Amino acid sequence: MDILSRQPQPFNTAPESRLHRILVVDDSPVDLQFILNGLSDHYEVSFATSAKEAICLAHQFPQPDLILLDVVMPETDGYTTCSKLKNDVNTQNIPVIFVTSLQDTTDKTKGFNAGAVDYITKPLHLAELNARIQTHIRLKEQSQYFEFIANFDPLTHVPNRRKYNETLHREWARCIRYEQPISIIIIDIDFFKQFNERHGHSEGDNCLIKVAQLLEKQGNRPTDLFARVGGEEFVMLLPDCDIKGAVIKAEKMLAVINNAEIPHGGVVGHTFLSVSLGVASISPNQSQDAISLFQQADDALFKAKRNGRNRIAIAQTNNIADISRHSAI
Repeated sequence: MDILSRQPQPFNTAPESRLHRILVVDDSPVDLQFILNGLSDHYEVSFATSAKEAICLAHQFPQPDLILLDVVMPETDGYTTCSKLKNDVNTQNIPVIFVTSLQDTTDKTKGFNAGAVDYITKPLHLAELNARIQTHIRLKEQSQYFEFIANFDPLTHVPNRRKYNETLHREWARCIRYEQPISIIIIDIDFFKQFNERHGHSEGDNCLIKVAQLLEKQGNRPTDLFARVGGEEFVMLLPDCDIKGAVIKAEKMLAVINNAEIPHGGVVGHTFLSVSLGVASISPNQSQDAISLFQQADDALFKAKRNGRNRIAIAQTNNIADISRHSAI
């Protein structure tokens, strides 16, 4: 809820009962108590009295939705603290509002250059402070909403091809730098056209959602990315994972779909829905392109389809022999 207008926030996807979390960073006990007393009825408020403590709290889960930061702090000032937060991928999206007695235009400019979204001078007026906090939380939620639309598939709610491409190129560069392997699994639903013809497109959509939910759960590392890259085609990107680990992951994915026993019946002898998987792995170097790994996995997927579907085929990459594995049904 908007605490001033009491109107719903349309872009807030969190439960309405959840209070937004505000981290207040100030070394003045008087100012800190004033802000805490003024905000506690509307927000879940935590506080820090130093930059080091603030950065630590900003990394803890659940993270604050917004940070109120004083400029004049012991040891490390607010400008430096804000810059550190904005240069850290884990905290860079948390809005920072400077709350300070410094009123010079140069100070304000320095604050915005450090990455702050707003600058409020003391003495504070709670109504104004609340309004600015609410505005920047709303803007953050709108940004998150548009980011979701841009990077996630609207049907299955898993990452889309755009997000996959972005992540692949970033992780490819990282694996080159640290000399780590990277693997890809491409998964395609067998006879999906016939499934739609038999059960209808609405049930086909439900099937895609179910398959995506089952397969996404198999990516259990923070770096794993599962995405929908085509109509009935999905990808599991596995940075810092060799061919052995990728095959184990693919076998689990194949098994979870077979164990779900999703009725198919659109093809003779195909009672339940199944998937085919192509696996490729490589330790990349600067002379190679990320798309080559996808192409290797796609070729392996074609081989799995050609050899009877409902199976895994492994690409011949990094001198790995090309083999096929069939599930135990």
